[in-house]
Amino acid sequence: MTLIIVLTGLYQGWSNKIGEYIRSVPADIWVMQLGSENMFHTPSTLSLSEQADIEKVNGVAGIKPFSARRLAAESAGKAMDLYVVAYDQANDSGKPKSVIGGNSLPGPGEIIIDASQSKKVKIGDKIVAAGRQFKITGFSEGGDLVTSSFAFVAKNELDKIQELPGQTNYFLVSVKPGFSTDKVVNNIKSEVKDVDAVISQKFADNNTKIVKDNFLPVIFILVLIGVAVGIAVIGLTIFTSTIEKSREYGVLKAIGLKNRQLYNIVIAQALLAGVIGFGIGAGLAFVLGKVVGSYVPQFISQIRFFDVMWILALTLAMSILAAIIPIRRLAHIDPAEVFKS
Repeated sequence: MTLIIVLTGLYQGWSNKIGEYIRSVPADIWVMQLGSENMFHTPSTLSLSEQADIEKVNGVAGIKPFSARRLAAESAGKAMDLYVVAYDQANDSGKPKSVIGGNSLPGPGEIIIDASQSKKVKIGDKIVAAGRQFKITGFSEGGDLVTSSFAFVAKNELDKIQELPGQTNYFLVSVKPGFSTDKVVNNIKSEVKDVDAVISQKFADNNTKIVKDNFLPVIFILVLIGVAVGIAVIGLTIFTSTIEKSREYGVLKAIGLKNRQLYNIVIAQALLAGVIGFGIGAGLAFVLGKVVGSYVPQFISQIRFFDVMWILALTLAMSILAAIIPIRRLAHIDPAEVFKS
C-alpha cells in the first residue's frame, strides 16, 4: 500500500506540477518561430518588428515579448541545467510564478532560481552561466521540470548572453473578450508570415510532453506491479493462515457450518488484513512523501483525497481477490479427517 500510494502521488505530482510555471504565464496564445514546438528542444527566435504585425490581427488585445534561453550553469562545482527567463520590467513579463524566499524580482547581476535547486545552492551563493556570474537572491516555485528548472534574470542580463539585438524568443498574446482563442490562433498563422501560434494550454502540454511520455508510463507500470505484489502478499498471508487452521475449519464444518459461512470468515480476514495494511501504508506514504521531498526536491508528490479513496477501494477488491485460493481450499476440507489420529 505504501508503494502504491507513493507512486500514485508521484504520478499526480509530476502530471500536475511539471509545467506549472508555463501555465501560470498570463497569455492566451504563445507565438513562436515557425517549426518551433517547445522551449527546450526546438528554440524560437522572432524579430521584434513582427510585434506590430501581430497587433494588427483581428482579435488580438495585447502582446508582450518573452525572452528565455536554456543554459548550463554551475555553482561551486555543482552543475545545474537552467532555463533562464528574462524579467522585462518595461512590459511586465517574465516574472516568477511565486517567490518563497529572498527577493521577489531579479536586479542587476542577480538571479532567482527554482526551489528544486535549493539542495545544491543557497541564497547569496554565486552561480556562473554562459561565462557570466550571478548572485542568487531568491527561490521561486512552480518551475521544476525534473531534468531542468526555470530561473529568472533581468532582461538586459539575458540580452548580453543571447546577443540578439532587435529579437525575442516568443510573443505572449491576449485575446479580446468575445473572440474565440482558436480563431485568433488561425488568424495569426494566416496573416503573419513564418510564425506559429498555439493556445497556452497546448504550449504547456508541448513542453511537458517528454516527461509525460517517458517518465509517467514507467510510474504507471510500477503502480500495476505494486497492485500485483499486494494481491500476492495478502493472498499468501490468508492462504497460510487458512492452512494452519485447517483443523479448526474442519471442526466448524463438522458441527454444521456451511461452506458459505466459512467463506465469509476467510473474506472477513482478508478484508481486515487489507484495511490494516492500507492504514499503515497510507500513514507511511504521507511521511515518506514529506521526508523524501525535503531531501530530493524533484520528488514532487501530490496525494489527493480522491486517490486515497480509490486506492482504498482497490485494497478491498485486492483482498477479496486474494481470498479466492484459500476459499477453494476450504471447500475440499473433509470434516472426518479432523477426528482421525
